[in-house]
This record gives sequence, structure tokens and C-alpha cells, in this order.
Amino acid sequence: MAPRLSALVLAAGLSSRMGRLKPLLPLDPQGAQTPLGLCVGLFRAAGIDEVVVVTGHRDDEVGSAARAAGARVVHNPDYARGMYGSVRAGVAGLDAATDGFFLLPVDIPLVRTGTVRLLARAFAGKPASVLLPVFAGRRGHPPLLGRELIGRIQGSAEPAGGLRTLLDQVEAEQPERVREVQVADRFILRDMDTPADHAACVERLTRRDWPSLAEAEAILAHLHPMPARGLAHGRCVGEVAALLAGQLVRAAGRPLSVELCRVAGLLHDLAKGQPEHERAGARWLHELGFPRAAAIVAAHRDLDWQPETGLTEREIVHLADKLVRGSRIVPVQARFAEKLALYEHDTQAVAAIEHRRRVAEQLAAAVESALGRPLDDLLATAEGPWTT
Repeated sequence: MAPRLSALVLAAGLSSRMGRLKPLLPLDPQGAQTPLGLCVGLFRAAGIDEVVVVTGHRDDEVGSAARAAGARVVHNPDYARGMYGSVRAGVAGLDAATDGFFLLPVDIPLVRTGTVRLLARAFAGKPASVLLPVFAGRRGHPPLLGRELIGRIQGSAEPAGGLRTLLDQVEAEQPERVREVQVADRFILRDMDTPADHAACVERLTRRDWPSLAEAEAILAHLHPMPARGLAHGRCVGEVAALLAGQLVRAAGRPLSVELCRVAGLLHDLAKGQPEHERAGARWLHELGFPRAAAIVAAHRDLDWQPETGLTEREIVHLADKLVRGSRIVPVQARFAEKLALYEHDTQAVAAIEHRRRVAEQLAAAVESALGRPLDDLLATAEGPWTT
């Protein structure tokens, strides 16, 4: 039976450095998304049924928003004394049957569902007193704490340094009960204390649907490693896609993300070797919390596209994959001529290859028209991790 996990969202503070109530700050122009809403939604989307929000300052407003988001509310009347009291109040409000609980301050609102899922999976495989997510060699939030710590939190005097000191004590006493879990989530390290932090959070929210290059590298290093040959191909496809997107932005004013093209190209063959690898790779990325990158990876092999629909990152990565064989740049026609020769006696395969060739040629023509120059010329003069 899977362990029963809960989550505590700490939203009791005074928000003194921010100057405005942090839990309910708008993170989008419509004001529909707030740190509190994102934190509660994170755990519910990851399958955590019991989400408890600890309130304090302006309890009525925060509590009402927490309930509307689907959480239970526990009030900490001593919120002005610091976070440890809120942790105490929160654990006292957890279901007695819980096996472990996540702990997330409301000012770390951009954590991805994949991080929660990875921690929950690690806990189910081997329970621990403390599981800590790690990105780029640094521990972050939310930790997942075993139920055995509830009594210790409630029963002991607050240590100097608060919960961090208590967890350090647990690790010193029982290092085998404290484990790190590698994640691909830079937002486990990003808090929101000041107006400048809030502005950065608003900007980052618009790019949370795909991994940064560092997060993509973490996926490949720790979560879904690829063979060297496949990795080299992915790097080339990513750089070609980034080159095409950059040229289209500069020369034609197209609203494309160069970063998204680069990382989706890098990861497009993430599940190579799996049945229907494009769908498997997309599923993995979606589970990690990268739906926009997942949609591009899902379409890198077969694409239903018409010229009048325009060019997005999905089409750019699809075309880049057709321009790279291994680590070499190849013309579209040459890439498909080899495939047609290989499957010439399989009429169904030939029909599928011909369809892919037509789409690739149409995409290439659309890019050339927008740039006003042949792709062969552009790629021949550009520098990258490929050979021509």
C-alpha cells in the first residue's frame, strides 16, 4: 500500500520585507494566480490529498483563500514569534494516519509537480525521516518528513536556528535516515521575500512549463540518462533549433522562445529505445512538470501541420530533427532518401516516410521564405556542435 502523505503550507508570516501580504500577491496580470494558490495546487495536482495551510497574519483573508483552493486551515496565534511555531501548529493539525508530510513556505511558490512526485516515489520505495530535494548540488524545498518527526517537533523546545537545526540534529544522529533526491527543478531554491523577488517570480512563472538548460541537463544526468550517441544528436538538434528560432526572431520578428527550442531539441529523443519513444518522452516530461516541452517532444517524429498555421517552437524542433542525422547536418531530401531506400518494399512505411518528407520540405520552405535565404547557406556558415 502506498504511504499516506500530507502537505503543510506555511502562510502565517508578517510579510514585513515584502510590504504586502505575500500569500495573496498576484503572479499574473489577471490576479488569478497567487503564491498560496500555486502551493496548494502543487500538492493537489501531485496527488497529495491532505493539504493544510497554517495561517497567522491576516488570518481571515488567507484562510478564506486557502479553503477556496481546497485546503484545510490551521491557525497559529503565535505567528509573530516565527516559523517554528507555525510548523508545530501545522503538524498538530495533520491526520493521525499520515505517514509523512511535505513542508513548504508559501514564498517558494514555483516548485513543480515532478519534484513532489519524485520525493513521494522515493519515500514509497524506502521510507526515511527526511527526504530533501537537490538541484545543482544544493538542497531546497519542500522536504518530506516522516511521521516520527511529528512528536519530536511537538515535544522539544524550539532549537536555536529553528527547524533547520532540528533536521541537522536528525542527520547527525541517524545519517542513514536522511536522504537526498535529485530533481530537475531550479525553483526549489527560489524564495520570494522582496518586491524584486516578486517581480522575478512573475517573470519566471511564464517560463515554468519548460525546463531551463540546467534543468534539462539535470534530467539527462540524474533522471533519464541517454547514451553518448543519442546525447550528441540531441545537442545538435537543440542547437539547430535554437539557431533557426533566433534567426526567425531577429529577421522576421517571430514570437519564438530560443530557450524552449534549445531544450526541447536537446530532450526530443529522451526515451529513444522505448516503444513509441516520442510519446514516452513526452509522458516523462509531463510528469516532471514540463507540459509545453512535452508537447514538442510528442510531435518531433510525426507532425500534422499545414503552412497556413504558422511556425511555433514545435515546428522548429521538428524541422531541426530532420536536418540532423547523428551529429551531421544533412539536407532534408538526403535524410528521407535513405529512409525510403531502406523501407522500399514496405508500402505502409514508405507512405509514412513520404508524408514526413512533405511536411519537412514545407517547413523548410516556410523558414526560408521568412528568412529570405536558403537553409543550406545558413547552416553552412553557422557554428555549432555539428559537422556538415
